[in-house]
Amino acid sequence: MRAVTILILAPALSVMCGGAGSPYELPADFDWNTPVNQVLFRHWTKHECVPAAMASDAVFLRRVALTVAGRLPTAAEVREFLADKRPGKRAAAIEKFLNSPEYADMQAMRFADMLRIKSEFPINLWPNAVQLWYRVVRDELAADRPLDAMFREMLTASGSNFRVPHANFFRASADRSPRGMAATAMLTVMGMRLERLPEARAEKFAVLFSRIRFKSTHEWKEEIVYTDYHPAQLEAVLPDGAPVSVASPETDPRRVFAAWLTERGEEDFCRAVTNRVWHWVFGRGIYPVADDLPMVPAGEAVPFCPELQEFLNAELRTRHYSLRHLYRVILNSAAFQAASQPGAEARTRHFAAYPVHRLEAEVVVDALASVLGGYDRYMSVIPEPFTFLPPRTRAVTIADGSISTGVLDNFGRPPRDSGTLDERNAKSAESQNLYLMNSAGLSGRIGRYCRGLQKRYRKENDRLNGLFLELMSRYPTEHERAVFRAYQRSMARREQVQAWTDTVWVLINSKEFLFYH
Repeated sequence: MRAVTILILAPALSVMCGGAGSPYELPADFDWNTPVNQVLFRHWTKHECVPAAMASDAVFLRRVALTVAGRLPTAAEVREFLADKRPGKRAAAIEKFLNSPEYADMQAMRFADMLRIKSEFPINLWPNAVQLWYRVVRDELAADRPLDAMFREMLTASGSNFRVPHANFFRASADRSPRGMAATAMLTVMGMRLERLPEARAEKFAVLFSRIRFKSTHEWKEEIVYTDYHPAQLEAVLPDGAPVSVASPETDPRRVFAAWLTERGEEDFCRAVTNRVWHWVFGRGIYPVADDLPMVPAGEAVPFCPELQEFLNAELRTRHYSLRHLYRVILNSAAFQAASQPGAEARTRHFAAYPVHRLEAEVVVDALASVLGGYDRYMSVIPEPFTFLPPRTRAVTIADGSISTGVLDNFGRPPRDSGTLDERNAKSAESQNLYLMNSAGLSGRIGRYCRGLQKRYRKENDRLNGLFLELMSRYPTEHERAVFRAYQRSMARREQVQAWTDTVWVLINSKEFLFYH
């Protein structure tokens, strides 16, 4: 019956990408002449691509809160932002979210996926190392530690994986052979796949990682990461094919690669970072696949806008590898603040319209919990040892890739086995629809939420405003108000309370709720 209600009521409500009929605003104070916008406009002009109008204030606020902080804006935040007529309020909102604790949480989740932070098979970092490494990564992201320094330490760290957090970088490789660790390093810091190199070059590059050793201690699951102390003369090549001779252990071969990465290989490092961040913001990279970058762009493996790629690389370098600054540049761009236009494939392909894409599994679950209440409980399924996370833990903050739930897995949370972006499944599935339409747990939470809504808002118009502000981050349109009232009047008086729960079911099943738009 509930599914039928959703199918009947949903088309009448404006639950598609910003609310049908809601006017797009053109902020008079938006700076169209920033360097990044000039690059984008040159590209759009070259390809005869007329950019979409700007997204409304409500759409923008929801978009930036979810992208940066992994959460919905509160009803109070939406009211305040929509009522604010001061110039520069969008830039101010971006700064607010970039400097929030939730920013560090959201970036730590993304880095944990990339770094394969997981206690169990096939990574086997174990809980002590997982919690230590995750906490340090999050703290460094919160402090905006320069990314070149952060990754250089990961590539070269030695010591106990329980006491030297970044020593877990190579331990988090499922394949600890020299070739496997070379592939891990190349994917993580260059966004490239080792198998794309010529076979002879791949083998010689792997030599740089052939001296990494792991030694167990008497502490449960602890390992020491170190460079083999036996003398050896290594003949290897760097990713660009340049030969290098290394006398180990006087020179740690890992340091040779790390030095190359931030000197001659700096462009490859910057390109890997900027493509991942663009992917995290828009759902796809500047290149077709953001972490399968070619040595030399050719064929279909080219950036949609080479000038933009070069510009963002330069921004990252000149601002001392600040991740927060890179986000700031992208979020203040006309591409991020453009309206979404489903069906406008040419515009979307060139990012002249915002590409609609699904929320991450953790963000979906947290969004439902933050509005409806009833956060899920998280614990490990393998007793080595049992790990119980505190009540009201946000899914975005789960450090361990081994700790999940059926709902998170259903919505595509990655297993963190390979560190590739495509491990996260952002596709919609029938099993997700069944959960969102028929979950008994959701039904109870929605009932409690609607009863609380009635207590908080005595007037029906205020109640409808509150419902939309909390779930959709905007006010309902006049059309939606009329549809709701007509639906409510179609019921017997004693049953009209059901209109509220039915409306919540409709809204949480809408594309507007489940997608970045």
